[in-house]
Amino acid sequence: MKGPRLTDEEFFRILDYNYPGLQRVLDAFEKGDINLAKHEFVKHIKSRDKPKFFFDWRDRFKPEASSSVRVNLEEANRILNRELTSVGVSYKFGEDIDWELNPIDYMEWPWQLNRHYFWRTLGDAYWVTGDERYAKEFIFQMRSWVSKALVPLYDDGNRSKCWRTIEAGIRAGQTWPWAFFRFLSSPSFTDDDIVTMIKSFVEHARHLLRWPTSGNWLTMEANGLLHVGVLFPEFKEARGWRDTAIARLYTELERQVYPDGAQIELSTGYHQVSLHNFLLAYRIVKINQVWLPKDYLVKIEKMFDFNLYMSMPNGELPGLNDANQFSIRGSMAEAFELFPNRKDYQWVATAGKEGEKPKVTSYAFPYAGYYIMRSGWETDDRYLLFDAGPFGYGHQHEDKLNFVLYAYGKVHVVDPGNYHYIYPERDRTNPNWKWRLYVISGYAHNIVLVDGYDQRRRGMPRETYVISEPLQNKWISTPEFDYVCGVYDEGYGPKREKFAIHERRIFFVKPDYWIISDYLRAIDGRKHKYESLFHLNAPSAIVDEETKTVITQDPEGSNLAIVSPINDELKIEIVAGQEEPVVQGWIPAGGYAVKPIPTAILTKEGGGLTQFIYVLYPIPKGERLPVKSVEKIKVNGGFGKSLGIKILFEDGRIHYFVQSESGKEELKFDGQSYIGELVFLEVEPSGKILRKIVI
Repeated sequence: MKGPRLTDEEFFRILDYNYPGLQRVLDAFEKGDINLAKHEFVKHIKSRDKPKFFFDWRDRFKPEASSSVRVNLEEANRILNRELTSVGVSYKFGEDIDWELNPIDYMEWPWQLNRHYFWRTLGDAYWVTGDERYAKEFIFQMRSWVSKALVPLYDDGNRSKCWRTIEAGIRAGQTWPWAFFRFLSSPSFTDDDIVTMIKSFVEHARHLLRWPTSGNWLTMEANGLLHVGVLFPEFKEARGWRDTAIARLYTELERQVYPDGAQIELSTGYHQVSLHNFLLAYRIVKINQVWLPKDYLVKIEKMFDFNLYMSMPNGELPGLNDANQFSIRGSMAEAFELFPNRKDYQWVATAGKEGEKPKVTSYAFPYAGYYIMRSGWETDDRYLLFDAGPFGYGHQHEDKLNFVLYAYGKVHVVDPGNYHYIYPERDRTNPNWKWRLYVISGYAHNIVLVDGYDQRRRGMPRETYVISEPLQNKWISTPEFDYVCGVYDEGYGPKREKFAIHERRIFFVKPDYWIISDYLRAIDGRKHKYESLFHLNAPSAIVDEETKTVITQDPEGSNLAIVSPINDELKIEIVAGQEEPVVQGWIPAGGYAVKPIPTAILTKEGGGLTQFIYVLYPIPKGERLPVKSVEKIKVNGGFGKSLGIKILFEDGRIHYFVQSESGKEELKFDGQSYIGELVFLEVEPSGKILRKIVI
C-alpha cells in the first residue's frame, strides 16, 4: 500500500463545511468530481487571509521578499542532487530515496533524516531564487516520503524509523509548515500535491493526538499538533487538536518546569528544546488570536531566568548533561522582546552594550540543585557552577557533585557536554559508542571515583528522578562569600553498591578563589581508594610535587592552580588521551571527534573518613600564582574529623580555613577559638585580622 492512508473521499468528508469559503468544495465533492473538489479546496487555501503563518506566501512576488532570507545555495544544490545530511553525515541517494536507510549504523541518522530540515533549505532557496528546480525536488521528496512512510495504525511508531512522535512533532510544527508556505506559490506545486501534503498533516495530527509521551518530546508533539490545528481550521477535528495541544502545553509548563525555572531533564540543552517549543506554540497562537491561558507567557519567564542566572560571564551556558556549551545571547534577545521591562535580559543579549547589568550575582536553583557562585557579570569575572541536584528526567550523566569553573575569559574546569547518542546494544558496528559511554559516565566529570567505580543512578524509573520539594542542601550567599554543601549517597559501579558516601563542600572567597573539601565516608567497614577528577580546559598541565600544585599551561590565556596541602598524603597525576584500562582525559571536539585534555587525578586511600581539600585559584593571563603553599593545620589538637588549612601568600598574608565535619562545634586552631561549622580568617603579615567569617 502507498500512502497517505487518508483517502480522497475521507479527506473531503472530514472537512467542516460550515467553515467560510468551502461551499464550492462541497458542491464539487457532492457531484463526485474529486479533481474539481481538490482544485476548489486549494483555491480556498490560497485565497484565505487567515490563519496566518510567520510569513505570507504571497510575499515571494515582492522585490524585497528575499532580502531578509539567508540561504546556503551550495547546501540547497546538494539537496537538489539528493545528497541529504543527517547528524553531520551526508549520503547521496539516486533516483529514489530510502527513508529508512541507516548508512552508518547509527539510529539517529534515519530518525533525524525524517525530520526534513533540508526541506526548509529548499524552500528558502526557492523563495530567494524562484528556481522551479527546488520546488520540483521538494515535491518529489515530499510525495516519496508520504507514499512510503505510512502512518502506524496500532502503535506510537516510536520503534520505527519514520514515525516516532518526536519526528512527527518536529515535522508538523517546524519543518513542514515552513516548506508548505514557501512553496505554495509554485506552479509546480499542483492541487494534488497540496492535498496530498495536507492529508499527511491530518495524519500527523491524529497520530500526535493519540500518542502523547512526556518530557521535551511532548512539547514538540504538542507544538506540532497545535500548528496543524491552527493552520488548517477547515477540518472538523481542528478545534480538538488545538484545544488538546494547548492543554498539554499548559500542563507541561507545570509538570516539566520546576518552580525555579529548570526543565526537569536538567540538561541545559534540552531546557532550550522545551522552551523553544513552548514559544513556537505561543507565537503561532498569538498571530492567529487563538485563546491561550493568560499566565502562559508568565510561566515561560522563569525558564528565561534559568538561562540568565546559569550563564557564565561570557554569555554562554555550560553544557550540562546532554548539552553542549552555547551562547544565550539570542535567547536573551528573544526574552527581552517578550518582556521589555527586563533590562537585565537586554544587557546580556547585547553583551552589556544596552540595558542594565543583572543585580543578582550568585544564585541557587533549589529544585534543580544547581548553585552559581560568581564575582560579577563582566568577561573577566569568576564563576563556578556546582551540581548537587537530582539525576534528571532524561538525558542524564552520572555527575552529581560535578562542577564547572570559569575565570578571566575562559572555562578552566570543564564538563564534557554531549556526544552523539551511539550505544553498543543498538548501533553495534559503529565504533564511536565508547565515546558516548565515556561522556555520560562519571569518568568524564569532576567527581570522586570509589575503587575505580563511578556513580550509578541510571536504571531506575524516570519518575523517581523528579522531585516535588526543594532540596535541603546548605546554601549561603553574601557579598563576601558563598558556601554550598551537597551529598552523593546513591551507589557506585554496575551493582549500584553503597559502600561510601561523598559529601562535597565549596567555599567561595569572593572575588578570587574557591576552597573545595571532600568528605568520603566508608560505610562498609573497608578501606577504599578515592580518585578526585579535574578535567582541565588547557593545552597541558604540570604538577609541582614540592607544593602539591597542579597548574594549567596556557600561554595564550588565563590559567588555574589546584593547590593541595603540602603535608597531605595523596598522589597527583595528569592523564590525557588515555583509552586503557579506562577511557580518561578526553572531551568531545565537534562532530564525532574527540580530543585529549589534561585531567588531574588526586588519589587517596582510607577507611572510615577520608578527606580531600584543595584551593582552586584562577590566574589572569601573564600573571603568577599568588599562593606560596597550603598547609594542613591541627584543629582541636590534632588532624581529626575537623579539617583546617593555612594558605600562605607570596605577599605574607595568611588565610585560615577551618571546617567541622559534623556541624557547629568549638574550633580551636593556631591560638584561635571559635564556635561554628566553618571559620575563615584573612590575616595580614602583621598578624592583624582583616576579614573574619564564621558560619
